[in-house]
Amino acid sequence: GPVAPAPIVPAPIQAPAPVFSAPKPAPAPVAAPVSISAAPAPAPAPMFGGGGDGGGMPKPAPPPGMGGLAKPPGIGGLPTKGIPGERTAPKRGRGVMTAANVSRVPMCANCQRQIRGPFVTALGKNWCPDHFHCATEACRKPLIELGFVEEKGSLYCEDCYEKFLAPTCGKCDKRIKGDCLNAVGKQFHPECFACAYCGKVFGSGAFYLEDGLPYCETDWNDLFTTKCVGCGFPIEAGDRWVEALNNNYHSQCFKCS
Repeated sequence: GPVAPAPIVPAPIQAPAPVFSAPKPAPAPVAAPVSISAAPAPAPAPMFGGGGDGGGMPKPAPPPGMGGLAKPPGIGGLPTKGIPGERTAPKRGRGVMTAANVSRVPMCANCQRQIRGPFVTALGKNWCPDHFHCATEACRKPLIELGFVEEKGSLYCEDCYEKFLAPTCGKCDKRIKGDCLNAVGKQFHPECFACAYCGKVFGSGAFYLEDGLPYCETDWNDLFTTKCVGCGFPIEAGDRWVEALNNNYHSQCFKCS
């Protein structure tokens, strides 16, 4: 009989390769251009300061490592200029013995009685000879031969004045027997009132105060003012200034180098 035809078997359809089956090769890196000199690190943002509101200029935040200072030390306050010292001296003198005067009967400055015999004259006053003595109760030395020091209307011998009344020097802590310099609310030997740094004696000249200590103008500027790196002069109160790279500049000195 007739032969049956062979069945037609469809050819298997090959599955398409997955789109992401294999990673695409990375493109070859492009070499960056090489600079002959290393690029400088970016400069920190400058800080502007000075008197007033800075002319309306905003103050940028300080870059790291600059301590967050709003102003460099030594800027923003005027120096305290000390009042020149006033020199004083104890009032010393000697009494003069005067013979009795018939035409004039003096009054004793001590006992307030009339003196009928010889009397002592000193500082425009008169004393009975026995009453012209040191005012210290425990002393009472006669002053006609010794001389005296007058203090607040009373007379004292040199020993009592030095021991009880002479001012104490604000530097050496010793008694001031002679000339005294009054300054910064204290008393000094004239040779002791000097610059706390270099030792220059002020006398009655000008000085500057810092933390209660006196300095000459040169040392005060060297020790307590901030210098401009550009010009070397101090940055004073009211000056416009810039802080950058841990240095301070007048604003007009902060230029591209």
